[in-house]
Amino acid sequence: MKTHWQADRLEPIALNNAIVSFSRLYANTVRYHHWHQCLEVLYVEEGYGVVIVDNRQYTMRPGRLFFFPSFTLHKVMVDEKVQDSYRRTIIHVDHHAVLKTLRDFPQNQRRLQTLTARGGPAFVADMADCHTHIDHLFSRYAQLAALNTENVASLLLTLLSLLPQEQQHLPESDGGIASEVMFWLEENYRQKFSLDALSRDIGKSRSYVSRRFHFETGEHIHHYLNTLRLRKACETLLHSETSIREIAAEVGFSDVTYFISAFKKGIGETPLQYRKKSMGK
Repeated sequence: MKTHWQADRLEPIALNNAIVSFSRLYANTVRYHHWHQCLEVLYVEEGYGVVIVDNRQYTMRPGRLFFFPSFTLHKVMVDEKVQDSYRRTIIHVDHHAVLKTLRDFPQNQRRLQTLTARGGPAFVADMADCHTHIDHLFSRYAQLAALNTENVASLLLTLLSLLPQEQQHLPESDGGIASEVMFWLEENYRQKFSLDALSRDIGKSRSYVSRRFHFETGEHIHHYLNTLRLRKACETLLHSETSIREIAAEVGFSDVTYFISAFKKGIGETPLQYRKKSMGK
């Protein structure tokens, strides 16, 4: 599994032949929107900031637990004042393998299916009251030399038993215009981008929209839109036999040559290489 991110790439994390990656880390945050081809579980142990997911912003603080389904765009923005002390546990899981192991636990299997549904919403829970239990759980599993499917299933079964049965209605952070912009881009990414149209539709000036989006998300609109389009392209490459030219047009690139160039720069390989590698061809 790739554990580092190159500054000029937006490469999604793939587990390849591994079942799980389990890390307890300080600092080293990814400073742009990204996604994974597997389930990510993020548990915040120390630090404060904002998590942007599903075009919404949530306060990040100790005890917050996030489930990011595969191909879910998300970004973690840590408060600069506590960046050096930011600590979290990150688990990347091949949920398909684990779901098979949970066939004798149908309720938990269905719960995990809901939490990991591709295209489904992220799950956010405040687990501060259970922090001692979760910390002990993760500490025990972090000591294992290797995590096999059975160990991962046991870990997730224990974690699922601590979760609230339904999504908690946690208040969203005041995202200003960022959420509006991201929702607009989600609806219009297939079209040629027009800052004028975006600004008109949300009732703000061009300069204000650009400036505020960058302030609230740390990214420029064009960079976020490019990431969104590449994420859509990756998903289509994996789950369809659509031609590269058709995919380029489908996700908003008017020129297939430019699409291939942008894809290689962002992901690190051409669309065809990505499809063959990810599908094991």
